[in-house]
Amino acid sequence: MIFTAYKSCSGLWLTRNVIIAYIAFFLISVSMVRAEEALSTEPAALNFTKTRSLWQADPNLTGKGMFIGTICRSMTYINGEPAGDFHFNMKHNALYDADVLFSDQTDGYWGISEHATSIAGILLGLEENATYPATGRFSYRGICPDASVNTYEFNQFAKEYLFDKHPIEEDIILLSLGHEQEEWWTRSLEQASESQDFLVVASTGNGADANAPKPIYPGAGANVLGVGVIDSSIMTDGTISLKDFSAPHSIHSAIGPTEDLRCKPDLVAPGTALVPAANSETGYRLERNGTSLAAPIVAGTAALLQQSGLSTDGLNGDFNQPGKSVLLKTILINSAKKLPYWHKGRITDEDDHETPLDYAQGAGLLDAMAAYNQLTAGAAEPGSVKTTGWDNRTLTSSEEGYLYGFSVNEPNRMITATLCWNRVYEAEYPFNYVDEKNADLRLELWGIDPNDPAKRVLLDYSDSVDDNVEHIYFTCDPNYPAYAIRVQFSENQNIPVQQRFALAWSVGPDRQLDNKWWYDLNADNIINTNDKVIYSLIEANLIDRAEIAPLLKTAGLSEKRLQLLVSHWDQWKSYLTNWDTFPQN
Repeated sequence: MIFTAYKSCSGLWLTRNVIIAYIAFFLISVSMVRAEEALSTEPAALNFTKTRSLWQADPNLTGKGMFIGTICRSMTYINGEPAGDFHFNMKHNALYDADVLFSDQTDGYWGISEHATSIAGILLGLEENATYPATGRFSYRGICPDASVNTYEFNQFAKEYLFDKHPIEEDIILLSLGHEQEEWWTRSLEQASESQDFLVVASTGNGADANAPKPIYPGAGANVLGVGVIDSSIMTDGTISLKDFSAPHSIHSAIGPTEDLRCKPDLVAPGTALVPAANSETGYRLERNGTSLAAPIVAGTAALLQQSGLSTDGLNGDFNQPGKSVLLKTILINSAKKLPYWHKGRITDEDDHETPLDYAQGAGLLDAMAAYNQLTAGAAEPGSVKTTGWDNRTLTSSEEGYLYGFSVNEPNRMITATLCWNRVYEAEYPFNYVDEKNADLRLELWGIDPNDPAKRVLLDYSDSVDDNVEHIYFTCDPNYPAYAIRVQFSENQNIPVQQRFALAWSVGPDRQLDNKWWYDLNADNIINTNDKVIYSLIEANLIDRAEIAPLLKTAGLSEKRLQLLVSHWDQWKSYLTNWDTFPQN
């Protein structure tokens, strides 16, 4: 009896310990899962552009089925000829399984370029358990890891595909390179993009720090989506942030206008990220404030949007039409998020109707999720439309234009509208601009009189004689609950032509609200007491006093920045309402 009781108690004791062991194992497992969930993901810049939000909205968007052509320069030249060191480091864990074809038929195990490997990481990188000394372990995922990439050496691409006119079969062509002046090959690329209907995404140059204060070509080209870079935030300990970004600055990002007075860049994106190292199979390095990284972030996002447009039932029929590349460009521009101190053209506003974009920001910051929402809102024909949508059609000189009307039922809304079309160039060397075949379009915003729907009032318009982009960003007027967007030929258009165009529009909240970088008045990427001093002096109207000039200089405020702030102060100071608890880096 005693023995039996002992067995029972022993069994109970064993069972209890087994249960405890299982519970302990479960808790450890949960802890490990949570640790894995807490593992950071790089490049962190893709959170800032809401690219990861796009993945969450549609997990199938991995770039599968998309073809991207990357044009890369050789790092060295021998007797004026490229040495062939333009390859991605295909031995790196993050790129080992990527679908890449090199134009010289090699495998990417030799002739490796650090610059090209960085671009590849942003586009195609994929490694679950990566590490970097300053951040520890992280998961690495580029924008479109399942895309197929053809990588060309620049000289070969220019000769065979631009001069000799071999067909270009990729959906998107990416160039993180350029030249200060327009050349035959930049015009040829624009001609090819227009005639073969593919999107060109190119960096516009790394600013004064790289002796490129003006936008470079082909990023500065009319038919190209030109990308500038926004600076990383500087932390209180002096280090730069991988996840927080401020605004474009001329020291790192070329500022428009171009030599022929067009607005560039078209938009901006971060250019700071961890990228795979070129001389390692596991290492990563920090690339900072470069348009060479900003451009592939935009190109990869464009690939995801095109994948969605081509594969989504109910959307693919309207999207997969001639002109889809300029439509993609239009959607990316229209959905960009305005950053603090966005303004059109010169500092003052007398050129706002003739200058469509900000010379530093373009249309603003790449916003992948807003672009996705813009795309999936769907196509609409002229007439009564939803408050978000797009169209892709041809306007002839015999038509008076197209109207797109919609109602706005919520207060404090912003209307954004973008119109794009391609320029026409000769099909043979030297690929000159063909003036008689080029159109000039105009974009208008009308308010509809609620008491007389037949009566319209012109509220805003964009009509540049230089650009083939028109852009409107307008605060809704409470006197007008209904609006109409109009696309027509400009009054400057004298030649009978027809022109395919893409139009995108949206109505939404002011996305400039609650952006802490409004408080960076001196534009030094740090928010501190200097900015509060500047605010106080401007508000007190003391800035014109001679004795104040040394104080403004000490606070780091340039004369040009002061002019910008003062010119629009009444409009912008409403964004600066929390100085008592103003944010600091």
